[in-house]
Order: sequence, then C-alpha cells, then structure tokens
Amino acid sequence: MADAKIVSLSTVLAKSPEFQRFGMWIVGDTPLITHAWAEKAKREMLDKQLKKVKPSGKEARDPDQDFVNSLYKMGDEVFGFPVTGVKNCIMSAAHKDKGIARSAVMSALYLDAEMVRVLPALAGAICDMPLVRIYSNQPEMREDMVRIGSGLNKTANLAYRGQFTVWGMFITGRINATVIPMETLAFLVEESGSSCGIGEWRNEKKGVFGSFHLALPGEVKVWDKFKAGKGKLPKPKTYSLSADAFEKEVA
Repeated sequence: MADAKIVSLSTVLAKSPEFQRFGMWIVGDTPLITHAWAEKAKREMLDKQLKKVKPSGKEARDPDQDFVNSLYKMGDEVFGFPVTGVKNCIMSAAHKDKGIARSAVMSALYLDAEMVRVLPALAGAICDMPLVRIYSNQPEMREDMVRIGSGLNKTANLAYRGQFTVWGMFITGRINATVIPMETLAFLVEESGSSCGIGEWRNEKKGVFGSFHLALPGEVKVWDKFKAGKGKLPKPKTYSLSADAFEKEVA
C-alpha cells in the first residue's frame, strides 16, 4: 500500500462546474414581518429540556421588548433577515413537474450572507446567524392577534413584532449554471416572491405579507442610490398608502 500511486482528482476532472456570480435586488410588494427567537425564549426552552424547576409566577409582559427581540440586529440601526429564509423561498418555486427539481436548486444555489453572532441559550455556546441586510425605513411595532398551542389547547394571544413597511434586499451569490441557468434562477426568484414570500404571515402561511419581486433595471438604479446613501427610500408602485401618508412614513 505504501507504493500505491496517488491520483490527483484535479487532473482527471473532465469538466468543472460553471459557477457564475450574480447580484439582485428583491423589492417588497407588501410589508415584511420579522420574528427572531428571543434569548429568553431559547433559555426557557433549554431549561425545560434540562428539567429545571420553573420559577413561581409569570413575569409581567413587556411588548416593547417583544418588538425589539423580534428584530435581527446587524449593528446600530441596521437590521437583517436570515438568508436561509430567502433561499427556502426561492426553492419553493422549483418542482420536478416544471423541469426544475428542488434538490437541484438546493445544491446549485449559494447566497452570500454576513455571519452575525447572537446570544445563545447556553452560556459558552456560540450561534452565528447568516443574515442579509434589509434596506428600509426604521422598523415599526405591529400588533397581531395570534393563537398559540396545538389542537384544542390553542389560546388567543397578542404578538408584538417588527414590521418593515417599505423594504428591499440586495442579494449576491453564485449559481452552478450548468445545472440551473441564470434565466431559470430569475424566473424562480420572481415567482417565489408572490407564491411564497418571506417572514411571518406570508402567502405560504395563508397571509399576504413579505411578498416581493425581482427589481427591474430602472428600480435597481434607484435602490443602488439609496444603498449608497445618496437618495430617498424608493416608493414601490405597489405601495398602498396615499402619497401624503408615504411621505410621512419615510420622512
């Protein structure tokens, strides 16, 4: 075995994967609702699994803190969204009956993200979250009536989460174009924005929020300008508020 010849795989590779870089703006057609896991919720989950004794009595609820905890923070006044949620959304539009297998998209598509370290439930552990920045006005607190629990044990409750009313994301990545052509990727992004969406209460979850479209060249220029800090937050054609209300929204 010591004299066995070692073959370099790079010398026998007949054809390398044709990875192509891309960049795109996805622009919200409806507001985006975020719901990050709060450190307290994760700690309570861990305590339950460790069978720790629960403290007697419930702490008073703090809606303001619930709102803050729902945001994915990337720095001072900078917020993001899990890039895995965007990729899952894009994959939702793929199907073998369309000639685009979901498994092919999963393996051929890679989206760039910034790894942001969040607080874990267990001291000493680490949790890096892959986030892509949300370009928007400052998030607002929204109130929703929700039901928690399962089966007959569901109870009504109020949820306080962050909403980005007008938003866009600049996403970069690479695609194996020998498996998924660029034109197919563009189709998947456009279709998934309306058929699935991202965030809470999206179309996939019987809601209407978090829908988006692939920005056209004219929109790209405007959003690039806003990203560079040289222009106002763009107003999508699909925005439903009146012109006066919109100006107050982004002032």
